[in-house]
Amino acid sequence: MSVYSALISAPTPVNKGVKKLDHPVGIRPEHIAKDETLLYLKPKYDHRSPNEYTIKNYWDDSTVFTITGHKYGDTPAREFRDSSGLPMFHSRATSLAWRRPLRVRLPGNEQDELVDFRIQSNNVCKLSFRNSMAPEIEDKSYNIVNVEVRDTDNALCSGCSATVKGQKVLDVRESITMNKTLPRWRVQGDVSLMPRQVLEVLVAEGFDMSLAALIAVHMADTKFSTAPPPRR
Repeated sequence: MSVYSALISAPTPVNKGVKKLDHPVGIRPEHIAKDETLLYLKPKYDHRSPNEYTIKNYWDDSTVFTITGHKYGDTPAREFRDSSGLPMFHSRATSLAWRRPLRVRLPGNEQDELVDFRIQSNNVCKLSFRNSMAPEIEDKSYNIVNVEVRDTDNALCSGCSATVKGQKVLDVRESITMNKTLPRWRVQGDVSLMPRQVLEVLVAEGFDMSLAALIAVHMADTKFSTAPPPRR
């Protein structure tokens, strides 16, 4: 059975509940979701490349983004690229991971933050950025958008969701249909013993899929295992 046939015949994913935005929100206009879109994030299982991911369309298996791990000196980082391989932005880990885990910038620009990425006292991730889809006005602060990311674990799987002004625009969780096992209950919270999980990423119409990729990859790196599966 082809990958495409397998996906089409798979049970309906558990992700649901996002709502279309009245006004588009994002940092990359070309990647605003035109419809509610289901993606999946697949880790690269090669143990020599543990920091690489591919994000694909769930239903036709086409590649949407690739995320490659690299370093700035001794600092781990990510390069986010579109389906053609062109770089969109990069994220770089900081020394203040408990408060400001990432710096997100455009290629070749080490000064300006594309997304202000912080962790609040209630362990909620908050992303602030200028909405590229908003009309140009003199007061730039008017175009600033805040996205909040919270855990949404349940009895079936582990996940998180993102909201804009309380409206759910993104759902990320372990894939029931694409993972052979969901082993987190067996390892009693020790993620280093877990195989790397495929994640489903449901994006609301009007929300930026590249922002969804940034959030999903951060969660894959922190909330979900990044350890390679055992050799068979």
